[in-house]
Amino acid sequence: MTLSSFPSDIVDSILFPTPRSTYDFDDFPDDLVWIPRSLDPKDVDRQDSVPCLLLTSPSARFFVFYLHSNAEDLGRCRQFCNVIRAQFQVHVLAVEYPGYGLCAGKANEETVLENAHLALKFLREVLHWSLDEILVMGRSIGCGSAMSIASQHKVAGLILICPFISVRELFREFVGRVAEVIQERFPNLELMQRVSSPMLLVHGKLDTVVPWTHGQALYKACTARKRIIVPEKMHHNSNLLAEPSFFVLPMLQFFTLPDYSFEELDVPDWCYGRWLAGSTRSSPSGLLKTTDLFRGQPTSPLEGPGELPPAEDATPGGTAGIAERRTPGAAALERRSSERPKEPGAPAE
Repeated sequence: MTLSSFPSDIVDSILFPTPRSTYDFDDFPDDLVWIPRSLDPKDVDRQDSVPCLLLTSPSARFFVFYLHSNAEDLGRCRQFCNVIRAQFQVHVLAVEYPGYGLCAGKANEETVLENAHLALKFLREVLHWSLDEILVMGRSIGCGSAMSIASQHKVAGLILICPFISVRELFREFVGRVAEVIQERFPNLELMQRVSSPMLLVHGKLDTVVPWTHGQALYKACTARKRIIVPEKMHHNSNLLAEPSFFVLPMLQFFTLPDYSFEELDVPDWCYGRWLAGSTRSSPSGLLKTTDLFRGQPTSPLEGPGELPPAEDATPGGTAGIAERRTPGAAALERRSSERPKEPGAPAE
């Protein structure tokens, strides 16, 4: 069997099992944005738009750009992202993968990377956020996209949770020499040589999906400022928030969080337009207010701090005196304020 004869669709289906969607158009309208591939809201449809989760935090300096694992979608990781926002007082943008949730298309290395780089372009060109205030975070398969971005851009920081050396090397752990016939995907070890951003890496020693030695190899290859956390009792799908030493405390210490900025975050109203998702509502001639478009819609049942039970990965094997920013999601933030942890740096329950 040769590289060209091995069915790539089989590998893609293992890497991206495309779980059933856990959210719909109206589940969290204040937090769901749609990014047209052209970044032009006047000439798009659902096929050309990528759903993303956008969570804003008053006067936050940093954006955490989150790339989730392969067995979850935006609906499942939303509560985790909410806690990240509250714990570290950051904005959060999480991008959906093709075929996942409400995102059209089929997931593979090329299409997943396209969505990730489009979301970064959205952060820079639409939200006007600078690279030195963006923390790129990937978990499991999401580390591939995070590495691609960090190898091309000097961002504020790179966060890798249970990363892998490459897809071929990961398959080698389970099928041995047969992995040689698999076309390479996500060559993270090679890309690490180009990373110049500070890197925080977390990989549990009990990980049986991606052996922790993959994380160790990536850490050794990194020449930038770096820190590795290898918890003795952490599995691949462990709740990162269950034990502060796994993730919360290293984040606070390594990146000196939280930090603040007086620069206003201005999210265009069209980003929240359901017409971008191909709904029956006709495209507006101008910009619509989010409150006008979604007035009276129910809030998500996933509100509140804490993390959902982790999805099984299918990879083989507040500061006084700081002015609040004017953001479209401000009302949603106020509704949730009583549900957030009182101490931003305290571990979530």
